[in-house]
Amino acid sequence: MNDNPPICLIILAGGMSRRMGREKATIRLDGQRLIDRAIARYQPSVDRIWLSAPDDFHTGLDIISDDPDMPGGPVGAIFTIAAQLPILCAEATGFVTIPVDAPFAPDDIISRLSSVSGCSVAQGPRRLHPVFGYWRCDIVNSVRGTHDVGERSPSLHWLVRQCDAKLVTWHDEDAFININTPEDLAAAETQI
Repeated sequence: MNDNPPICLIILAGGMSRRMGREKATIRLDGQRLIDRAIARYQPSVDRIWLSAPDDFHTGLDIISDDPDMPGGPVGAIFTIAAQLPILCAEATGFVTIPVDAPFAPDDIISRLSSVSGCSVAQGPRRLHPVFGYWRCDIVNSVRGTHDVGERSPSLHWLVRQCDAKLVTWHDEDAFININTPEDLAAAETQI
């Protein structure tokens, strides 16, 4: 019998993609959709993957759609996931989040983030990257109860502070580059 909780990955792919002008999950980098690159890269490191997105982009993965009663943005997605994951996977205590638009994230991102007790987020030499995080459901659900639904959507930095998330450091800031614009996509193609 395995006493370790399963490692659950949530790929955040529900953003509006305003600067890109189209859905980032389906953008092709080196001939492969960003969503497919993320799945192929991280599937060997996790027990289960869900998409935080409006649909599954023909991946066959289950989705966790944002609860309309939660705040907008990634904090709302994390609140929704923390509320639903104990129902979807009772043995899970938490989940790792990665954005769909970051194709060069470190290979050890999941193992390092999920090995910290409590919540944890990634940081590079110059800044915090809280969209890469490990979120304990009980901690996030406790924090969610402190947010007034009528208030504006909180930031990920707010959530990091409220969850007392540990910072896990990588020395390569470029590993956290994400693709937000057509120019970012062109630059990423040169790195392949």
